[in-house]
Amino acid sequence: MKEIILCDDTDLLDVILLCQEYSLGIEVQSFYDPEYLEKEIDGLKKHIDAIKNVKSKSVHGPFADLCLGSSDKMIREVTRNRFEYAYGAAKKLKAQNLVLHHGYVPKTSYPPNWIKRSFKFFDDFFANKSNDIKIHLENVLEFDSDMLFEVVEGLQGKNIDVCLDIGHAHCNSKISVVEWIKRLKGKIGYVHMHDNNGFEDEHLGLGMGNIPLDEVCEALEQYSPQAIWAIESKTDHIQKSIDWMVTRGYIK
Repeated sequence: MKEIILCDDTDLLDVILLCQEYSLGIEVQSFYDPEYLEKEIDGLKKHIDAIKNVKSKSVHGPFADLCLGSSDKMIREVTRNRFEYAYGAAKKLKAQNLVLHHGYVPKTSYPPNWIKRSFKFFDDFFANKSNDIKIHLENVLEFDSDMLFEVVEGLQGKNIDVCLDIGHAHCNSKISVVEWIKRLKGKIGYVHMHDNNGFEDEHLGLGMGNIPLDEVCEALEQYSPQAIWAIESKTDHIQKSIDWMVTRGYIK
C-alpha cells in the first residue's frame, strides 16, 4: 500500500491526531528554523513523546538563505552547518527521512559549476553518515527538472534522491508537473503534495487549486511507484486533502 504521511506545518500536536486516526506517518517541520530549540527548550522532548508510536517519520531541514552549490565557501559552510543540525534532529527523533532544499536560484549561477560544487558538498556531507536516514532533495524555484536530475544522477551510490514538490513545480516551472515526473526517470523518492492556482506557492488542500492531480498521481504511480507521498497542505486544509486521498483509494 502507498506510504502516505502528513506534514505538520509546525503544528505537531494537532496534526499527530490525524496521523493516528488514519494510520499515517508524520513530517516534522519545526526544524526548518535552526533556532527552534534555542527558543523552546522542551521542544525536542515534546516531539519525541508525540511521535514515538508513529512508524514513518520525516524531518524538514532549514532552508532560509542556504545554498549548497554557492560559489562562496562561507555560504557552503553555513549550509553544511544547518544540514548537520537537521540531520542531528532527525537522528534524535529516529526519523527515516530528511527533506532538504538545495538553494539554487535560476540565472544566479552557471549551472555546470554549481552542480560540480554540489557533488563536492555531498561527498563531504555523506563521509560520516550511515544509511539509516534518506536525504530527499527538494525542487523550489527551478524552471525545469534538469539540474536536480543531474545532481542526483551524479550522486548515485549515496543515500539521496529527489523530493518532488508538485506545488513548486506547478507555479515556478516552465514544464508541467507530469513532465517533471517523466524527466526525473524514477529518481523521485518523496513527494510534497499540495495544490495551487499556478501563480504562487499557496499550499492549498488537494483539489482546491488547478494542478491536474489525478494525472500527477497516475504518473507517480507509473514512474516512481516507491515514492512516499507527504501531504503538505496548510493545517486547516489537511482534512480536505485526506478526504481527496480517501475518495481515490490512496488512504483507506
